[in-house]
Amino acid sequence: MKSKHKVKRFNYDKIESKQDSILLYQYWGLHPKASRIHIDTKRYKKICEEVGITDFLPEGMFANRSTPYYIPTKVNRHDYMINIFKDLINELRRDWFEEYKPIFDKIKTPKEVAESIRFNSIIYTSNSDDWDEIDFESMMGGIRRSQQYTKIINSLYCEFITKICTEIDRITLIVMCELGYKGTDYNFNTFAKFSDGLQKDKNGIKLLHLSKYNSYNLLHKINNFLKHNTLHAYNELKKHYPANVRNIENGTAKQEYQNGMYAGDWIILKENYIDKLFNKLLKFFQDYCKKFVKEDVDRADWDYDGYFLDAFHQMKYPLRYWGFEIFEWLE
Repeated sequence: MKSKHKVKRFNYDKIESKQDSILLYQYWGLHPKASRIHIDTKRYKKICEEVGITDFLPEGMFANRSTPYYIPTKVNRHDYMINIFKDLINELRRDWFEEYKPIFDKIKTPKEVAESIRFNSIIYTSNSDDWDEIDFESMMGGIRRSQQYTKIINSLYCEFITKICTEIDRITLIVMCELGYKGTDYNFNTFAKFSDGLQKDKNGIKLLHLSKYNSYNLLHKINNFLKHNTLHAYNELKKHYPANVRNIENGTAKQEYQNGMYAGDWIILKENYIDKLFNKLLKFFQDYCKKFVKEDVDRADWDYDGYFLDAFHQMKYPLRYWGFEIFEWLE
């Protein structure tokens, strides 16, 4: 049944006659009211298209609209728990690809060391009889470098794995507290128990049934092994993910692991493990927020007041948005 109260629409004729009206919220169909933003969706879409910027027209915003003004579901971006996880994962992704991974290219490889030895030796001799000895020395130099090179690369890799896991757990605890957690400790069991409580259903879904749970769990098993270097941590990793740890059974080790051996030497990871990990963790937490927190994760990128306020501030100078150094819309 239609409402008996007809919504009074804003008169844009008056505001369009004002100088620099494009710099006003209302011009864009954004109407601040009672500490919230009420959006005239038709007007907002119209102005975005007129200035040629459609980046801030969210897909699905105009679907099944029955009222002229739309009030976003949330106020701030981090009112959505999935956005807390997403922003952290994207920050870790940037750190990895822009700060950590480029360091690998600066570390001398065994091949580079061998070539350096060969080149430096050749320039100090004119006797071709020395070349066989030079080749041998350069080969041995590369072999000696191989162990150290592997150790350094492995150490950097393990360091960032620990960083990822630590940050993921820290943010998970923050989200739990936002959702009402009152405890003073955090581990997987407290996370699982608290999550079960969110469902209020004894037969509800378990964490291990979420999308990409194995990626989340493997990360934590590896991190636990790296932290403690214990036989127990080794056996836990071997029990759940035998392909990811060196052992006699699969022919990747010649001896049994013993307490105190460096865990990094025993971990086996696929090439580009970290490169692909970020998307897997994001899918895990998207599924978590969808099924445990009951969030509409598909709308979380835009369905909050702050999104439209930020869009307004970026679009109100259209020429500047497109990269022109102009500080006035009209000169």
